[in-house]
Amino acid sequence: MLQNTKQYDLLGLNAPEMPKMLPNILRLATRNVPEHMKPAIMNSLFPALGSLMHHVGFRYPDNVYHEPHFMCGMIGPMSLGKGAINPVIEAIIHTLREHDVASNAKLNEWKTQCKTAGANKTKPSRPEDAAILAPEPDMTNPALIQLLMDAEKDGDRFLYTNIPEIDLLDQCCGSHKKVTKIIRLAYDLSRLGAQRATADGVSGNPTLRWNFNFSCVEQKALHFFKDSLLDGTLSRIGISYIQRPKERTGVIPKQGIYTEEYRHQMDVYLNRLSQASGEIHCPQANRLVERLAKEMSDVACLSDDENFEALSYRALVIAWLKACVLYVANDCKWTSTIGDFMRWSLYYDLWSKLALFSPKMRENRETVDTSKTKQNGPYSLLDLLPDVFTYEELKTLRIQHGKSVEGTNTILRQWKCRGFIMATDNTTYRKTSSQGNEK
Repeated sequence: MLQNTKQYDLLGLNAPEMPKMLPNILRLATRNVPEHMKPAIMNSLFPALGSLMHHVGFRYPDNVYHEPHFMCGMIGPMSLGKGAINPVIEAIIHTLREHDVASNAKLNEWKTQCKTAGANKTKPSRPEDAAILAPEPDMTNPALIQLLMDAEKDGDRFLYTNIPEIDLLDQCCGSHKKVTKIIRLAYDLSRLGAQRATADGVSGNPTLRWNFNFSCVEQKALHFFKDSLLDGTLSRIGISYIQRPKERTGVIPKQGIYTEEYRHQMDVYLNRLSQASGEIHCPQANRLVERLAKEMSDVACLSDDENFEALSYRALVIAWLKACVLYVANDCKWTSTIGDFMRWSLYYDLWSKLALFSPKMRENRETVDTSKTKQNGPYSLLDLLPDVFTYEELKTLRIQHGKSVEGTNTILRQWKCRGFIMATDNTTYRKTSSQGNEK
């Protein structure tokens, strides 16, 4: 592995270790969470945090403008405590809940008027100023479109939904086949159009500003995404995978009490998010993501792993966008803890996706039979070669790992260009000092 990636081992069986020092808002938000759940929950709070912001955006180094759009899944064995995220989310979105009280009252009054109006009477129009920003997950696709239109009228606001079981996504999106479409449109902030022929049908073309969390067990996640592992759906969402503890301690995990004091302390940071506006520049996050992109490129080059490479592009964007949100919550002041969290979040997201889905992705690509190896993440082909190796040795190694012979020359050129190896003659190569004997 590369020296600068040793801190987080994508190849290991265990999740990357969370930084000991954390950004203030995340340390505070998760102080009542059981220790074993803190990494997954901390990495999954951003859909709720991003939903507090509107008319706010950040520009990635490629000059693409991003609003704080997040979709996160928390996946792990049953009875592990995934529900510990719920009180934290409620503390984050309490202002959205308060906003929805008045909107619900207006909508309930409108529904009553519609029901009591005579058959020949003109029914009142739907209230223009009633927007439900934190709808419950038990909703239909037409309801989602209507809510998106209401939120757009209310100032281009995001909807936020906490989905306790991933199956409810099918209902919200209209069918299981439409889930991947909704996820792709939501990540790209595209429009979700619907045209109905009847007067009662919901017609509109709102921007799909919808942030959500979901949770499920491993088996259900594999089944849910089995047909959309290679079409970009998985790369657009953040994943937090929780491993079951190796030891049975018999100790009941403890949660703290969520008091008014806790909420008031959280509001200091949450108010900064809700009051922000315009395009916000975070040069430190942009510089760091440039360095991380180089790391990801080096790992992809050394491993020649298509799954890792495909997942890493948007994982970089997601980690960068999290850092931008933390930057705003910290009163637009950068700290080393934000950078450390950004790096860890990137590796944790990629490790989670590879640990859960890589074997099935490789099977779908018809490359290597991953059931014969413990390794789910990218492996360095260069590490598997001796310090001095021949062209034929590399070609044989690629064949053993299900790769084409035709790509041997290409990977050699890339390794030489990046300084990983040097040629000793036309058919023999030597690892550079930074690569030799380094695992």
